[in-house]
Amino acid sequence: FEGPAQSRFFSQIAIEYLPKWFIEQIKRNKLTIADWGCAQGDGSDVWASYIDPSQITGVDFSLPAIEKATQRYPAIRFLNEDWLNQHIISDEMAYDVVFSSNTLEHFHKPYEVLASILRRARKAIVLALPYKEIDRIDEHFFTFLPENIPLALKNNFRLVVSRVIDCKIKPKTAWQGYQIILLYAHSDWIDQLLLSLNDARIESLDTDSNIENLNIQIKYLNDKITHHNEQLNQFKQTTLEQDQRITHYQHKQEQLSQIAAEHDK
Repeated sequence: FEGPAQSRFFSQIAIEYLPKWFIEQIKRNKLTIADWGCAQGDGSDVWASYIDPSQITGVDFSLPAIEKATQRYPAIRFLNEDWLNQHIISDEMAYDVVFSSNTLEHFHKPYEVLASILRRARKAIVLALPYKEIDRIDEHFFTFLPENIPLALKNNFRLVVSRVIDCKIKPKTAWQGYQIILLYAHSDWIDQLLLSLNDARIESLDTDSNIENLNIQIKYLNDKITHHNEQLNQFKQTTLEQDQRITHYQHKQEQLSQIAAEHDK
């Protein structure tokens, strides 16, 4: 898959599966977002179709990538920064939300990397990751599984939402596997929002796709039952017609027998 198209696909999937209250919070309160590992800015541009571009900052360690992103999407701010080798010296270097799309799997110790970028987030961090990638591609060095994804991170961040998506069944897919979208939020911020159970959703399976597949199977079985019922009704109709013919022939035979008996007299 081409890099720019894949970046757009991953960001689009992430935004679509994030809860509505989270997107509304970003819009209503003008929360700032850092797209860490933005490459040429394609994923950042997807975010800009949902919120004001002034709220978004694309960050990447590659200067050529940032230069190209700046040329392609001038409405968005892009920074050439290496967060893994740069110390934060003020809160101005932090953002309300940090978004990282399909980046952590490129590290042997992704949670050490996550701890570094987590210091840049004031309220939340959103991760889009390949999920259950047992047969990894060459550039990936870690497989994210239910048993190695934590419910809580350092600095008082806890998992509020996790969504699993089977990308193979998505139209014009750019990933032949699963993605998992993780939303970790700071406890102080999440407590202020007074969320309910309806606002949280933590899943380790792609329940939406499973339900869709079950519905497809149910429809297939219902169609099959309907077809069998139609065949059965047709068989019953054919049997009824044959019975009527037999009755007709029997009646004829009785008439002939009666005529023959009268003739013999």
